[in-house]
Amino acid sequence: MAVQPIRLFGDPVLRTPAEPVTSFDKELRTLVRDLTDTMREAPGVGLAAPQIGVGLRVFTYEVDGELGHLVNPVLKLSGDTQDGDEGCLSFPGLTYPCVRSMSLVAKGFNEYGDPVVIQGSE
Repeated sequence: MAVQPIRLFGDPVLRTPAEPVTSFDKELRTLVRDLTDTMREAPGVGLAAPQIGVGLRVFTYEVDGELGHLVNPVLKLSGDTQDGDEGCLSFPGLTYPCVRSMSLVAKGFNEYGDPVVIQGSE
């Protein structure tokens, strides 16, 4: 298990656009494991690589018992929205009311470079 420190609001890495992943190698697989371990330890339901100081387009999630990750994600959001509180591990202990899409389709890759499509809805 490789739990990493979570970067907090104000850290410059959180304000810098993440770069696309170009190498699907052992280092990427280690990053995905570190993200997963850190997210679960926090505990949280999602964590992006910049939140542990890595400026790459990778995130991990665990929702309704489903654990996964997505590399170089592209999101297509529905037009239907809902209101609800949202939190972030980089803002510990805080939640804010947010408007978010009722459903989405996320496309990207797994840690080996294979295409992945995730469909989700509330």
